[in-house]
Amino acid sequence: MPKMSDTMEEGVLVSWLVDEGAKVSAGDVIAQVETDKATMDLEVYDDGVLLKKVAQEGEAVPIGGLIAVLGKEGEDISGLLAKYGGDGAAAEAPPKAPAQAETPSGDGAKPTTIAPVKPEEAPSDGRVKASPLARKMATEHGIELSDVRGSGPEGRIIKRDIEAVLTERPAAPEEGKAAPAPRPAPRPVPAPAPALPGEAYEVVRLSQMRKAIARRLAQSKFTAPHFYLTAEIDMDKTVAFRSRLNALAEAQGRGKISFNDLITKACALALRQHPYVNGSYLEAEGEIRLYREVHVAVAVAVDEGLITPVIRNADRKGLAQIAEETRELAEKARNRQLQPEDYSGATFTTSNLGMFGIEAFTAIINPPNACILAIGAIRDVPVVRDGEIVPGKRMKVTLSCDHRIVDGAVGSRFLTTVRDYLEEPLNLML
Repeated sequence: MPKMSDTMEEGVLVSWLVDEGAKVSAGDVIAQVETDKATMDLEVYDDGVLLKKVAQEGEAVPIGGLIAVLGKEGEDISGLLAKYGGDGAAAEAPPKAPAQAETPSGDGAKPTTIAPVKPEEAPSDGRVKASPLARKMATEHGIELSDVRGSGPEGRIIKRDIEAVLTERPAAPEEGKAAPAPRPAPRPVPAPAPALPGEAYEVVRLSQMRKAIARRLAQSKFTAPHFYLTAEIDMDKTVAFRSRLNALAEAQGRGKISFNDLITKACALALRQHPYVNGSYLEAEGEIRLYREVHVAVAVAVDEGLITPVIRNADRKGLAQIAEETRELAEKARNRQLQPEDYSGATFTTSNLGMFGIEAFTAIINPPNACILAIGAIRDVPVVRDGEIVPGKRMKVTLSCDHRIVDGAVGSRFLTTVRDYLEEPLNLML
């Protein structure tokens, strides 16, 4: 299993596209894999014959886990499969080796290439076959592998088999902790009738995207000290400016420009003037990086969660180009067609819930960014102008800042610059 995104830890084999025994060439797509970002094609790196499908459709395989064996037609791979437990799980800890291990195939043919697997301790009885992830889950939940019926190749126990056991039994107390004793009651109380199967809850499988969101945002929230700055922006001129732009775009047969496109441009120009907001705090490296280019990620909601495609060099692009790229990337995100270059390398992120009528909210920083801007709805409100109460249009934005790199004054100056651009939107064209 190759690493197909910067945050990927495992991939789910969605479907096989090639049958066992088929000849394949380097670059051929043999399967589709669901990562934490998208469903992607799995290509082979060598010519040969697909001798064995090790992973089943729907199975999660960790990076480096064995998916299949490619070799010479008629080649005996029984010894190789025995070495890896017959199903991709190593029967013994493999030696420290380069990224790939090779076994000679004889007759001068290209060697059979297998992907390395993570070291995994063999079961004590030497008979139960299980994937590394299934073994880990079984250990964590105190499940005896010998009591589990495997649904993988040759009866191998895989992740979904452990999940099935967990859904059929009550939760056990944590290791080392006794189950809490019931509180004493003055008189016997009839026990409630047990819930019928299927009425209490519904089990939803965690997608790779949802797992990545949970992991990365928890890491961000609990490691980066967040603080928040909220500003209210007069959007009267921006609303009028957008109307004129879209009238011109319609006359020319071009797509419309959204308020989010205008905000993306305003943020991009402001980031040029405030490099620390466009930076990253890298504790492991002991440094702060201030990026010379401005790449703004735009949060897009999809069925599985949230993904952030990137508008690269947004400060150098016109509003029409930003609008077109944003529409294309959002469509690709909803269809799970984004490629790694579409969602990696952001230096700043925006998240807009204004279309849902949300007035204001706070967002969790998208690591390794220093900040994220949460954008609320444009509201019709009474405002005081020249001593009189008149109708106005206002929008609240909240900047979440990583205090390790951005201080209050730095974040405030950035928000002031963004507000200046949106309150005089003609400056976006300069």
